[in-house]
Amino acid sequence: MEGCEIYRFSGQHFEKFWVTDPHRIKSHISEESKVWINIQDINNQTFMEEIKEVFNIHPLIYEDLTHPTQRPKIEFFDDFIFITIRMIYSPNRKLNQVKSEKISLLFGNHFILTFQENPEDVFDPIRARLENPQGKMRKLGTDYFSYTLLDAIIDHYFHILEIIVDEMEHLENKLLNKSKSFQLSAVYTQRKHIEFIRRNIWPIRELLSQWKKSDHHLIRKKNLIYINDAYDHCIEIIENLELQKESVNSLVEMYMAQLNIRQNEVMKTLTIIATIFIPLTFLAGVYGMNFENMPELQWQYGYLYTWVTFVSVTLVLIYYFKKRRWL
Repeated sequence: MEGCEIYRFSGQHFEKFWVTDPHRIKSHISEESKVWINIQDINNQTFMEEIKEVFNIHPLIYEDLTHPTQRPKIEFFDDFIFITIRMIYSPNRKLNQVKSEKISLLFGNHFILTFQENPEDVFDPIRARLENPQGKMRKLGTDYFSYTLLDAIIDHYFHILEIIVDEMEHLENKLLNKSKSFQLSAVYTQRKHIEFIRRNIWPIRELLSQWKKSDHHLIRKKNLIYINDAYDHCIEIIENLELQKESVNSLVEMYMAQLNIRQNEVMKTLTIIATIFIPLTFLAGVYGMNFENMPELQWQYGYLYTWVTFVSVTLVLIYYFKKRRWL
């Protein structure tokens, strides 16, 4: 549905609207309150062009807003701060259903603008907290509100990481139990998921680091403690991703080791069989020679004697292999 949701709030005041006409949006911005404007469809060019005109958005910023693969970053301007970040979530807690989209955030002294590709997001807890008149979100500045949006996105990186950990444990159990359903391709798929999250969380870490170091007038020093907390979460995610990456390598090594063991067992069996048949082949070769004066050729029990010899040699070799624990 074309339009955007608007939340106007202050310490004791809260309102929410759905606006389809971009020219009416700016009328909700005032110095007496703060307003969150969430635009849910940046793929609608007509609507976005009107938003660009209403807020006088610079062409370069507009390009970043509408570019779907823009790298996460933060940029500081005189009257506002611009942030892009990638949101990752899975509604059904399944890796094959992970959704990813770029979120852009632009906040000034009294407003917060967010731009989404799709209506679905991870901001429902933020919406619920806004309705609480005693909450910090109504009382603190737009920088704190922007932090809560980023923190909600970062928290869902933890959710995806938990899914990866569960899947890795499941694959490890399959491998240890020598399950026929284990596939090495599933391990490499996990590696791709880990690399995807890692590529997106590293820029967020850099983004928060720049935020911490900035002396921009929109960033209040008393709120930097929250940014430090989000930064620590990013570090924790990165460290856990490194552990999962090592787990992937360990699974691959374990799989290759098991494969080598199975191949060695096959080669061992074939070698034992070949070793048993070497003397039998030798005896068969000797008695297969067509010499007239071979003494056993005219013997009445020669055939039986040959089979007894074959069986005896085989039993002796098997006994020897077991004694040496080769069998």
